[in-house]
Amino acid sequence: MNRYLTVGASFIIMLCIGNIYAWSIIASELIDDFNFSATQSQVIFGTMVAVFPITMIYVGQLGTKIKARILGYISGILFFTGYMIASYSQGNFFVVWLGVGVFAGAALAFGYWTALTTSVQWFPENKGLITGIVAAGFGLGAVLMSIISGRVLASDRDVLELLRIVGIAYGIAIVLFSNFIIQKEDQSTEGEVVETTKVTDLMESPIFYKLFAGMFLGTFAGLLIIGSLKIIGGLNDVSNQTLLLGISLFAVANFLGRITWGFLSDHIGASLTIFFALLVQSIAILFLDLELTDMLYLVIASLIGFGFGGNFVLFAKETAQVYGVKSFGVIYPFVFLSYAFAGITGPISGGFLFDTYGSYSYAIFLASIISLAGSLLFLYNFIQMRRNKQRE
Repeated sequence: MNRYLTVGASFIIMLCIGNIYAWSIIASELIDDFNFSATQSQVIFGTMVAVFPITMIYVGQLGTKIKARILGYISGILFFTGYMIASYSQGNFFVVWLGVGVFAGAALAFGYWTALTTSVQWFPENKGLITGIVAAGFGLGAVLMSIISGRVLASDRDVLELLRIVGIAYGIAIVLFSNFIIQKEDQSTEGEVVETTKVTDLMESPIFYKLFAGMFLGTFAGLLIIGSLKIIGGLNDVSNQTLLLGISLFAVANFLGRITWGFLSDHIGASLTIFFALLVQSIAILFLDLELTDMLYLVIASLIGFGFGGNFVLFAKETAQVYGVKSFGVIYPFVFLSYAFAGITGPISGGFLFDTYGSYSYAIFLASIISLAGSLLFLYNFIQMRRNKQRE
């Protein structure tokens, strides 16, 4: 019973912190109401994404010393504090950056680590599926955020009031559901490839660099587009209602993708599954440069979300598979550090290219090529593995 309760609570926590993927709604409001540039809006998003995995390295070490539910409490407090700071910023860029980028970014780290590691430890025999289910909450978070945003903004409240409402509601929810996070006492598992792994050994492992590079390429492309998804649609005269619906569909597809790719990886392996996921993402992103209709925008947003979701399931599952469930909580934050680099370079590159050329065409092409590179990297890895098996 404890393990199902933990997975359920973890899903809710992920649902709350997953509001990050609805950032383009907030970004467009900051641009319209407070004259933020596209680059400034993406600097905040990029900072949040960068602080997230960097902080998670510290959380991974801290998690060996204190209970996971305490880390959940910290997540809720940081989330509340960050959004409240931003809500009283009066549109000052630095204050919004500090509240949402830094404080909320740290909140993501505590909540994400708590939810993911405790759930995987309860189900070591189904790493891909369980990782997919829990991470799906993170992907689905944009749906809830889109609904809340639409209603709050439609009631003549501005984006700062939206941040205040979200900070209070989500902060309380994270703290509340952290009470239902129960850690497994005995985390030993038969068949683990590595029982314990030192960080120095990790940095010398070829598999680590493959996982790090693959996650960077996949998330760079996705984050570049996600942070500006609503803005790109708006430039094509897609209706505002459709823009909000597109973000919701992105999140639903992200949710379904995480479960689907996780389930598939348990049967055909992570390398081949990563190849397909990043290929879908690459092709879908490239289609954004077409002349968008409302319907085409919705289809493309869904496909991008479906492909992007694989990044947060497949690399986590492969890390647990290679290094073992017992070492997962310490090692995965270092793999996830690639997400920090992607968070800094991806969204900011997109904002800079738009501010420079007045078009998202260059940013879209860059994101598509980067995702394709990640896809081909793991296709090559799959081929090499097949050849090695044939030689044995």
